[in-house]
Amino acid sequence: MADLDVDVVFLDAGGVLVVPNHDVICERFAAAGFTIDPDLLFEAHYRGVHAIDLAEAQPEVFDDYHRAYAAHVGVDEASLLAAAEVLQGLWQISGLWRQALPWAAEGLAAIAATGVPIVIVSNADGTVDEVLGSTGLLQVGPGPGPGTEVLAIVDSGAVGVAKPDPRIFELALDRAGTTADRAIHVGDAYQYDVRGARAAGVRPVLVDPLGIRTDADCERVASLLDVVALLG
Repeated sequence: MADLDVDVVFLDAGGVLVVPNHDVICERFAAAGFTIDPDLLFEAHYRGVHAIDLAEAQPEVFDDYHRAYAAHVGVDEASLLAAAEVLQGLWQISGLWRQALPWAAEGLAAIAATGVPIVIVSNADGTVDEVLGSTGLLQVGPGPGPGTEVLAIVDSGAVGVAKPDPRIFELALDRAGTTADRAIHVGDAYQYDVRGARAAGVRPVLVDPLGIRTDADCERVASLLDVVALLG
C-alpha cells in the first residue's frame, strides 16, 4: 500500500451517508394534502443544504432548508410555510435519517480499503450510532456485522458541541490520535462542515452531487466514491 497523506477521514452522516427517509416524507406530505414529486427528493436535500449555507443558519436551525426542500419537490409558494411545518414535525422524529445514499456502502468500503481510519463527525441528537448501525452501512470497531468498520462516531448530541464549532473536530482528532494537518473532513454543508473543519485546521471537502456549489471555495466531490482519490 502506498504512503498516504491522510491519517484519518472524518465523514458527516447526513448528505454523505444517509438522507431523510423518502417513504416517510412522502407519507407525511400526502397526509397533509400535498402532492409532491418523489423523484426530486434526492435533489431536494442538497437544495435545502445550499439554502442553509446561503442563510448562514445556526446548527439545528432548518427553516431555510425546509422551505427550499418543499419548493424543490413541487410545493407552490403560497403553501411553503405549511409544507415547511410538516417537515419541521418530521425532523423531531429520532431516526428519520435512515435512507442510505446510493454510494454510501461502496464509498465506505473503498476508503476503508486504503487503510485510513474513518471517524463519523455529525451534528445529530445523540442517536447517530444507532441510526447508522441500523442501516447496515457501518459498525464501530471490528465485528461480524455487514458494515464497514469505523474507528469512532462523534455525535454532537452526545458530546455537547456541534459543527461549526472546531471543538467537535478536536474531539475527533483525539479519537484518531492524529493532528489536524493529517485529516480531511467530508460533509455536505459549507456552513457547518467546511467552516468548522477549517476553524480546526482540518482540510474540508464538500459533497456536491448536483454540481451546484460553484460558490464554494473548497474541494468538491460528486459522491463519497471520489474521496479515495484525495487521500494520496
